[in-house]
Amino acid sequence: MKPSFAPVLLLTACLSACSSSDKKDPLMEEAAGYHQQATEIQETVEPKIEQIDSLKKVILAQKLPDAPARVATLDSLKTAFEEWEENLVEVPGMPHEHHHHGEGEHHHHHDATLKDLPADQMRDLQRETLNNIRQIEARLTAVMK
Repeated sequence: MKPSFAPVLLLTACLSACSSSDKKDPLMEEAAGYHQQATEIQETVEPKIEQIDSLKKVILAQKLPDAPARVATLDSLKTAFEEWEENLVEVPGMPHEHHHHGEGEHHHHHDATLKDLPADQMRDLQRETLNNIRQIEARLTAVMK
């Protein structure tokens, strides 16, 4: 009886397929890192954004000359944050977890529509998303002083 190599080849093919699927694309991992940093900043910025309406009332009640400009800046920041959040894209294949502050809030993240984006473009998109939330955070900190 001749030894059969078919089971060995099948086992080798299965193991090879399993091990190759475990390898993560370094660009996608980098993108996921940027995404994680952005969502960590989001968690610190979001409670401040939720306070904007109350802060605007306080600023307007003070009747200071710069009140209208500060209120306009706060409105602009709130809009920028909402647009940023609406355009947040998940990195496909990477674990993610988001904690949003408002009760009953539901956020849509555009992961399914961009799942076929090349890894370098996903990395660049996530880096830009991180830069945008950093800018919002810096402007918010400056205006809330």
